[in-house]
Amino acid sequence: MRHGSTLIVLILLLALPVQADEGMHPVLEDAYSALDQIRDVRQDQLEGYLQRLQRLAGQASTDAHFQDYFKIKQRYHQLQGQLPAPPEVIQSIEQLKASIRDHYLQHYPVFYDILFVDKSGFVLSTIRHERDYHEHLFSGRLAESALSRQLLRDPERSFVDYDFYWASDEPSAFFVEPMVIDGQREGWLVCQSALNRINRIFTREDDLGQTGEVFLANRRHQMLTASRLHPDQGALLRHLAAKNLDPKFSQGEGHRRVIDYRGYPVLTSFTLCRVQDSDWLLVAKIDEDEILTKHFQQQHAEDVSLLERHLPEGDPAFCAEHVLPRDGLIVDMDEFRSSADAPLLTFGISTCTALLMILPSGEAILGHASENDRIYGGTGTDLLGNMLRDITRFRLLPYEVRDLEVVLVAPHDRSLGGAVQRLLAEGLLLSQIRFARVAEAESATLAYDPRQGSTLVRWRLSESAGLRWQCLDDLEDLGQVYQSAIDYP
Repeated sequence: MRHGSTLIVLILLLALPVQADEGMHPVLEDAYSALDQIRDVRQDQLEGYLQRLQRLAGQASTDAHFQDYFKIKQRYHQLQGQLPAPPEVIQSIEQLKASIRDHYLQHYPVFYDILFVDKSGFVLSTIRHERDYHEHLFSGRLAESALSRQLLRDPERSFVDYDFYWASDEPSAFFVEPMVIDGQREGWLVCQSALNRINRIFTREDDLGQTGEVFLANRRHQMLTASRLHPDQGALLRHLAAKNLDPKFSQGEGHRRVIDYRGYPVLTSFTLCRVQDSDWLLVAKIDEDEILTKHFQQQHAEDVSLLERHLPEGDPAFCAEHVLPRDGLIVDMDEFRSSADAPLLTFGISTCTALLMILPSGEAILGHASENDRIYGGTGTDLLGNMLRDITRFRLLPYEVRDLEVVLVAPHDRSLGGAVQRLLAEGLLLSQIRFARVAEAESATLAYDPRQGSTLVRWRLSESAGLRWQCLDDLEDLGQVYQSAIDYP
């Protein structure tokens, strides 16, 4: 099936019991099936687009308008070397250029530019008149281009893979066709392709969830297409790990679980695409954490008791005694404060809950929610919602929310369900949430120091047990708790 919203298919599949292959968890099997569908749809779209470009390039080289223009420009260039052209000839040439531009816009706008190149490598004309106009492909800056190297190596019909092209100041590929006039090859028609149209194929978001993306990579380990998840980096600017790509190029098609360029574990479905002499790897991937979170939401949307039952039992791994920072900002009940350099502290966590959000920069927001808050089912305050709105509106770009960390601290689990459901509804994943609880504690104090990036809890136990300190930096996240609960490998 290669139509409809594949994300919906993925969610429905995750909700159904299925028979898995031996050794593969049902969640993995369903996720790979959905990724295969996404991959195949993009492959069909890519191949259809490239075939269209190839066909149009061949058509352009035999187009009578382009052939006549090539001959006239070639003759005009030869005459210019001998004597100045009369004004009426110059005017006629300019009118002809305008006519050719209109013809290009009517029949070949899929190409970024079209170069008319004689057999010496001189660029007689282009549609856009960029820096390659009236230059030699085989000398100067243009001699360093992939286009120049390919024409010298193979002057016949060829495809020049995407590479940075100085004249346009962006990555370009080229469909090169011999310009044959009166039975003689007089040069080449070079149809230049930018990456923007391919990017539109691969950055569609309707079936990719929050963390899914589909991209192309070449054998130089460069991403050919822009990252949907990190739009600040364009094509060919991101280099991917050879240990991830090389086995996929060798295998040709299949599935792999890897750590991606952002440092997250992902599930990938890949296939090899051959474009003449070039090999591209087409990869569809999604964060494993999102797959697990979607499965949790389908199976336990209204009930987090499964997580509660699988939280670590007994005393946590207490650490050595610490001293609370003296220069910290104190957060009182039903308020939140932020800091990028000073410590944040909140005291008296008992029937209430501390909410800590750590941004990728190390800046943090700390809140202290009472039993009247929405995470308890109350209607008095919505502290968590206010904190999330502050972060998403003023502090983080949309793609940076994936790197947000949330820590919940309470001696109980009465607020866990409401907090988790609210966080997941706002697009966070289970793996972004940690929950610290000591059931026998009377109260707790939470301290976060952005200078060291450390999160500490001082638990007040019974009078006989006194105080205990817990470092939360290595605390298991709820994604790991859920994996254990469903025996996920």
